[in-house]
Amino acid sequence: MNLSKNSAVIVILCMVLVIIICIPTNSFIPFLRVGHVSDNKTISPAEEDVYKTVDEKNDFVIIDGIEKIEGEPQIGIMKIDDSSFLFTQCTHPKVVNHGKEVLAICRYIGNYQDVYMRYSLDYGKKWSDILVLRGSKELGCDFSVSNQSKPSLSIGSDGHAMAVFCSQDTLSGFYMLEFQDIGDPSMWTLSYVDLSSVQKGGFLYRIENMHDMSIDISGNNEVLIAGIGDVVNISSNHITHDTPVILFSNNGGDNFELIFSEDTPYQNIGLEKTSVSIDRDAYVCYGIKGDGILCLYFPDKNFIDGWEDFSVENTDLTVYKNPHVYTWNDHAIIILESITKDNSDIGFFLTTDSGSSWAPGVVDVASSDYDERMPALCIWDKKFVLSFERGYSVYVTESTDLETWTEPKKVNSAGGDIYPYYGFSDFGNDYGIMWGEIYKGQPVIRFYGGSADIRKCLPDILIVENSVNLCNNNSLILKKTNNILSFEIENAGSADAGDFIVEIYMKRKNENESTPVAFKEIYGLKSGERVRVNITLFDTNLKDMVKALILFVRVDSLIIKMDPSDEVYEDNESNNELVLKVNYSSIFPRFSWLENAINNLLNGNKEEEYRNVEQLITRVLSEYISE
Repeated sequence: MNLSKNSAVIVILCMVLVIIICIPTNSFIPFLRVGHVSDNKTISPAEEDVYKTVDEKNDFVIIDGIEKIEGEPQIGIMKIDDSSFLFTQCTHPKVVNHGKEVLAICRYIGNYQDVYMRYSLDYGKKWSDILVLRGSKELGCDFSVSNQSKPSLSIGSDGHAMAVFCSQDTLSGFYMLEFQDIGDPSMWTLSYVDLSSVQKGGFLYRIENMHDMSIDISGNNEVLIAGIGDVVNISSNHITHDTPVILFSNNGGDNFELIFSEDTPYQNIGLEKTSVSIDRDAYVCYGIKGDGILCLYFPDKNFIDGWEDFSVENTDLTVYKNPHVYTWNDHAIIILESITKDNSDIGFFLTTDSGSSWAPGVVDVASSDYDERMPALCIWDKKFVLSFERGYSVYVTESTDLETWTEPKKVNSAGGDIYPYYGFSDFGNDYGIMWGEIYKGQPVIRFYGGSADIRKCLPDILIVENSVNLCNNNSLILKKTNNILSFEIENAGSADAGDFIVEIYMKRKNENESTPVAFKEIYGLKSGERVRVNITLFDTNLKDMVKALILFVRVDSLIIKMDPSDEVYEDNESNNELVLKVNYSSIFPRFSWLENAINNLLNGNKEEEYRNVEQLITRVLSEYISE
């Protein structure tokens, strides 16, 4: 997408007017050249379109001691019919993790809109049944006959996760679902935050019609929640419609400060799609329908002085949509869609001084002639990790400096069209990505966590394809008997693997069960190491040979299983098994004629018949040996 000459002039003028910011030396990012503009892209607005209000303060109301009412959640269980998807008939996915534990949450769309959850205790390899939030007897709420809003989810450094959502059964307040232990639903609690009657001085307030809620938990377990609602001053009968409503807790969500303003221009302007982030500072970002973006922020989490704001209005040249805010130290970035001439690219606005100044930038690898939309960003392993939608697929790219980005990697499987309004592709801290897509006409949710970068420092032991063969040790007793299974194994992961077992199984024709044949212990495998493994299926002495000739009658395949007891936790366990199709003559090329005879003689496999067959085979082999 190329800019016209007039557009290019506008871009140059805009860039001159943008405030250039200095980069603090204490940032862990090596360097940041903010305000970068590619050769043919820009998200730089004219100066008059970027507003940062510091001096003019609104009439803020801060109410302390907002407490929650706790109850025991009623959880229903739904068995999984199709393991291809994490959820079906669901939208608005969120995911977080703490170590190996992963928690996913979304909204089910059926007769009623419900909150659905699943958890994993092994980085998303295996998932629980779907858990459905039904309500709470203690709180007197029955979600099975009411609609719930899309949930927002976050997790603290101690593994305590929280989700917030609204429900049709209440007008003035919202619900918090707390996960003290992700893997133990008996430890979960459902709380209600009642905002129907809150008092400040001589004024009594009620917060109504909360929606578009978002939550974030800082590293020291401070909780920031924001949404949009109506502030009713019961004392004066004054209503502030569709305005920012913010709650902050410095004690892990035990109680909150409620922050809002009755005298603010940010009411009834079409606020939507709330995004929050908290670290050294606190940020609350909104989209404005048809008019741009708004970011309200509190440097040093100073709520007493009210918010400062940063807004970007749409222009005739550029439209801004779907903002996502992320903060670390005194930095913050608002990643968003920048739409020019009906083409959507991914851009951002960045501050490195707690909001004192802001500068624009673009993500070059997400600025093409295709539409790039729905961005979400996190920082992991000192890298920015960005997901976005392009051509109905989810892509991921990384950067250390917001200047140079890796080639975007497509992470969703082909065949499912993504419906972008479902708010897909949301990162959970430092792990995984979920998205919603339309598959065969219905909304489904998938989970992706297979990136080697996301799954840091894990081994990946595998059987090398096309390396497997049957061979022999050139025994002089019974030549050409292939009693050795030889193959290569490799550790393709980024960490060393400890000791593990390789087992060989045999499967017969028309039988479902497999029979163990042999095993070998592998004493560790370093990252990147490849070795050949030779496993003897049976010895070629006369006694063992007789038993083997009987054992392998009607053999159909040999199965190699690496680490069947899961002693090694690894990145990918789908490559730990390999099936080799064989037959009797593959193993006993000189005795293939014996298979049918033995099979007929065994008949019902009675003990007496077995002994007779052994004696017969012993005589046959003795003749071969004596030759």
